[in-house]
Amino acid sequence: MTVYAFIAAAMVTTVATLAAGSPVPSVTLNNGVQMPAIAAGTWQYKPDVAEASVKAALAAGFTHIDTAHDYDNQGGVGKALAGVPRASYFLTTKVPGCGLQGISKSKCAEDTAKAIDDDLNQLGLDYLDLLLVHFPPLGGCGNVGGNCKAIQSQWTALEAAYASKKARAIGVSNFCISCFQCLNETMKITPTVNQVQFHVGMGPDPDGLFSYCKHRGVHPQAYSPLGNNASALIDGPVLKQIGANHNKSSVQVALGWIWSDGVPVVTKSSKPSHLADDINIFDFQFTKEEMGTLNGMKTPTGKPSFMCTK
Repeated sequence: MTVYAFIAAAMVTTVATLAAGSPVPSVTLNNGVQMPAIAAGTWQYKPDVAEASVKAALAAGFTHIDTAHDYDNQGGVGKALAGVPRASYFLTTKVPGCGLQGISKSKCAEDTAKAIDDDLNQLGLDYLDLLLVHFPPLGGCGNVGGNCKAIQSQWTALEAAYASKKARAIGVSNFCISCFQCLNETMKITPTVNQVQFHVGMGPDPDGLFSYCKHRGVHPQAYSPLGNNASALIDGPVLKQIGANHNKSSVQVALGWIWSDGVPVVTKSSKPSHLADDINIFDFQFTKEEMGTLNGMKTPTGKPSFMCTK
């Protein structure tokens, strides 16, 4: 068995009982860390809204919270988590890619190390559960403009954070196959996660990225599971009918389809009732016919990354 095959075989699913008593699956990352399969995101939330939404998510049973350096709300997230037993939740945050948002391309590793410490300070934490590179540089992951070398340099900063136990796991976001091909040349640690856009309408293996990642032991994780709040996924007739077959909403069908292939998902809402619905997606299975319908949908369209295409 190859190393990659061994890692992929280890990507198994377990079930954890969270604070609210609901059984929620976890995935085992390639370094053995258990990551809850659904996370409450905080994108576009100001600090006070982020604080309230995280508190509501915890009350609904979420134990995985997702934020980022450039969301500018980590202070609010940290306030919501203050006093919550650290081992009871899983926190993901991200550092910007090289060349943007305070991370220079010429000193990408150095600036990234500073951003990691800033993340920890803003959150009020001693360590992160999952630390991601948020996106590759403008122009993608090729050698043009020194992008590949910058990516390789940045990854050394995440490897150092992992070695110093500032992060229990490290990964990437918005990375295409070319980005991994670049990292493969120098990396010592394989990313555990690639968080990308993924929703019904993109097909089960967009651009062949998911099969590529899974073969190498990298867990795809979905953000924007409803696209740009696409009506076809929120109240469209196809998902509505499938949902009626299982006493689920269209949104629960959209989230459930992502999880049907073991892909963890990041959802978000500031409304407690929506969060309670979002986490209630693990108690039903689609029929073969329903999966065929969902797999074959062509809208809404989307690409895994907004920074690269292949």
